Amino acid sequence: MPTLYIYPKQGDHYAVPLKAGATGLGRAADNDIPLPDPFCSSHHALIVSSDGGFAVKDGGSKNGTFVNGKKILAPTDLKPGDEILIGSVRILYDRPLRTNVELTDAPAPATNLNTIIPMREILAKPASRMTATASAPATDADRMRIEHRIFSVLSEVSQALVLHKPLGELLEHVMDLISAHLSMDRGVMMLKEGNPVQLIPKVIRVNAKSLRNQKIEVSRSIIAMAFDQQLSVLTSDAAVDPRFKARESIIDSGIHSVMCVPLWNNKEIIGIIYADRISFLQEFTEEDLRLLTLLANVAAIKIENAILIEQSIEKEKMERELELAARIQKDFLPKSDPSCAELDIAGKNIPCLQVGGDYYDFLRIDDRRLGITVADVAGKGVSASLLMASLRAALQSEVRPDYRLPDMAVKLNGFVHRSSAINSFITFFFAELDRTTGELAYVNAGHNAPLVVGRDGGLRTLPSTGLCLGMLPEMAYEARHDTLAPGEVMILYTDGLSESRNAAKEEYGADRLADVCRKLPRSTARELMAAIFLDLEAFTGSSPAADDRTLVIVRRIA
Repeated sequence: MPTLYIYPKQGDHYAVPLKAGATGLGRAADNDIPLPDPFCSSHHALIVSSDGGFAVKDGGSKNGTFVNGKKILAPTDLKPGDEILIGSVRILYDRPLRTNVELTDAPAPATNLNTIIPMREILAKPASRMTATASAPATDADRMRIEHRIFSVLSEVSQALVLHKPLGELLEHVMDLISAHLSMDRGVMMLKEGNPVQLIPKVIRVNAKSLRNQKIEVSRSIIAMAFDQQLSVLTSDAAVDPRFKARESIIDSGIHSVMCVPLWNNKEIIGIIYADRISFLQEFTEEDLRLLTLLANVAAIKIENAILIEQSIEKEKMERELELAARIQKDFLPKSDPSCAELDIAGKNIPCLQVGGDYYDFLRIDDRRLGITVADVAGKGVSASLLMASLRAALQSEVRPDYRLPDMAVKLNGFVHRSSAINSFITFFFAELDRTTGELAYVNAGHNAPLVVGRDGGLRTLPSTGLCLGMLPEMAYEARHDTLAPGEVMILYTDGLSESRNAAKEEYGADRLADVCRKLPRSTARELMAAIFLDLEAFTGSSPAADDRTLVIVRRIA
């Protein structure tokens, strides 16, 4: 079985072998793997068995679950080496970190650090104005040497980063280039990730063989100066610097030269680069600090571009998937309106996004009875469309000649409650209409009350007979009865239509639906539908739709 390698923000890391089935992770003690982290939800995530492996699934956490820096919205298959971020806890799937990086507390900043330079000053100052040391002016020869070195390195690095690479490869490549031009024992690139935002080590370089199994301790004070204050920081002898005197572990490691610079993409700080020397006799210089700052700026811009390219690719992929989902969802809706001598029926759905949570359908119960339904899943988009598809399947399995309307509603309510999140529910209306007599039996689970417009313009509604599907695990529903008389029109709709607003924030309202029908007493169902949508468009003007819109018109022919 694969193993999870867990690296808390504080304390020692540990390993947990996975088991088949589901493994719960969260702050609560009843999880399979408790994570006592303040940014972790009580039952934050699950690691579940999937086809030939395991996947991670967010449990509706407040701060989200991240895999390789991306917040997951659906179960995500895991590959060895994938990094899961839960709160501030890093979890590696089936491959441990070769070297662990730990942030350590250090004393407050001292004023006698060797060099602290605002990052923007380094980026703005021409190379010819740089000095070889912090204490002595540079000679013309020094300036020429510095200018030539920096220009040569930046040119080489810029050319090496021209071609696009996937983000993971790019980060490794950047650290390779930095290591090639700045001799160091160890280097770490950290990028900001997660919610709340924190710095996560993404690439670690340990060039000295004797140090490869040692933990890298990085001072939070230096990190804060680079990341929060946008400073490039150099200490040329950490063992005697006042900032580190209280840190015996750092002194024991023999760290005598450290640099830390921001990764600035010309818009924001996206991370830091840390480098130290232990075995090198020569300390880092101010020239090294300036060069690392300039390299970090070039790298940050390229990293930002790589992230944008990956986001663009992901967006295109998602759009293709949404187009496919929209076609599939369209197939779930009636392909044509029912045709019968006694009734004139028309239905239409307009999703707010590519896919939506509105649903309408016509189901043949027997030779006399026709089932007519309209439903609205709370929310919009993919999650709502998936729940709608599940409702459709459950409804069609329940409707048959010997079914009982209240029992069907109870079963659907239980199904939705078991199959959806605690904050998900569905407003649902189902009418059983006798074609020949116009007799109507219906249940209304919290849906907008359908309107019945009489031949004389009178109006009545078909009000709610129970709560929305999925709100409570056990709920009884009452079946009520009415009769659709010859010439009467029944209007079923979702709140995306009635609650549409104009520029003055006024709602369209159900009364306007009835008014359109009153003005066109002899129109067909399809003509009434077209007239209602035209009236809605005239009312809302350029105001965008905020929700899915569904409308069903049923006229009993006189």
